[in-house]
Amino acid sequence: MIILEDIHKVYLRKNVETTALKGVSLQVDKGDIFGVIGYSGAGKSTLVRLVNYLERPTSGKVIVDGQLLADRSAHELRQIKKDIGMIFQHFNLLESKTIYQNVAMPLILSKKGKKETKERVTELLAFVGLSDKANSYPNELSGGQKQRVGIARALASKPKILLCDEATSALDPQTTQSILDLLKKVNNEYGITIMLITHEMSVIQKVCNKVAVMEEGEIIEQGSVLDVFGHPKHATSKNFVQTVVRTEIPENIKRKLAVREVTTLTKLEMVGDHATEPVLQSLINKFHLDVSVVFTNMTEIQDTTLAIWYLQIEGKESDKRAAWQFLEEQNVRYEEVTV
Repeated sequence: MIILEDIHKVYLRKNVETTALKGVSLQVDKGDIFGVIGYSGAGKSTLVRLVNYLERPTSGKVIVDGQLLADRSAHELRQIKKDIGMIFQHFNLLESKTIYQNVAMPLILSKKGKKETKERVTELLAFVGLSDKANSYPNELSGGQKQRVGIARALASKPKILLCDEATSALDPQTTQSILDLLKKVNNEYGITIMLITHEMSVIQKVCNKVAVMEEGEIIEQGSVLDVFGHPKHATSKNFVQTVVRTEIPENIKRKLAVREVTTLTKLEMVGDHATEPVLQSLINKFHLDVSVVFTNMTEIQDTTLAIWYLQIEGKESDKRAAWQFLEEQNVRYEEVTV
């Protein structure tokens, strides 16, 4: 649905070059809710603006729904952009227009008939839970309600793709959850592919199935949310993950292990049904190993359970090898880690 190939973006201001993106490549498949996360200045907003050609790459390819944007005429680009909706951090509503008029604006600009426009706006206001606000004005709405209007407006032209640039950053946690629930509803009921820009890992955790982590204009890690949450490889990814999932051993436990001169542990990662299976009991009973739980954490990533265990395991090497084979057969990831 969205393919970015070796994207570079350089800005030239007052004869000074600033590189915003450095060789970025990613693919968003149809039906994904794909999250892009990074600290301020990482290049994520520039990245999302390439998808609808609000920004053009200095080099590299932007392919949307099978079409290479650089090869399209201005007229063709306008048609492609109709398939791409966008919502923003600060809503960007027209304060002098009613909620009905704000949602209708894309249809009015596309010269849709009054009957078609009314049917579509009525449908969308019901979809986002604001049927009773059609004649209200933006200044009469809460932040969450304004963002619902922004989503309804972005859906007016029946897009295939929805771009969300920090869409929940100005909202409180409870309202953020309601907006994320609405985005999941958009994805499920309308089949719209969503690309979501954020600096909050909790947003990725709650709504995305895939994620790319950005730093200084580069993608430093990407993959399924479960993979990145389960074992982040880059230091920045680890920092983001630690804000919502404790995958590393706390420092106070490390100090206690140092006193006991424990230097090596076994880390297990169990996903889905495996997280609740008696794997540890099998290691003890079946393989006669002495297993001590040093630290564990369990969390929900959307509807999937992710469990992280750090174990101190003692026993014969032959029993350990048999246990490792058992874990592999159970599709339980494990690794020896140095404390």
